[in-house]
Amino acid sequence: MSEGRASLREVSETTFLHPLSPRELQALRGAAVWYAKYHAAAVAADASEKAAYAVSEREEYLDLIAALHKLGVKIRVPDALLELSSAA
Repeated sequence: MSEGRASLREVSETTFLHPLSPRELQALRGAAVWYAKYHAAAVAADASEKAAYAVSEREEYLDLIAALHKLGVKIRVPDALLELSSAA
């Protein structure tokens, strides 16, 4: 079994990305939905945490939800995050 490693290159607005096939897009959406649902409870549990790590995790989680929305996937934002953003 190979180790779970990934190498990421920086992607910007000018980075050329190869088009995704419908199956690749569906796989990407499926993985992102799984990740969002899997981490929802942990992100919500730390919703009031002020530590930089928790703030960064919340921002990345909400960015993922926004990106999925653009791909036509509706994911419910945990109530604790909605309450936090409405209080700001």
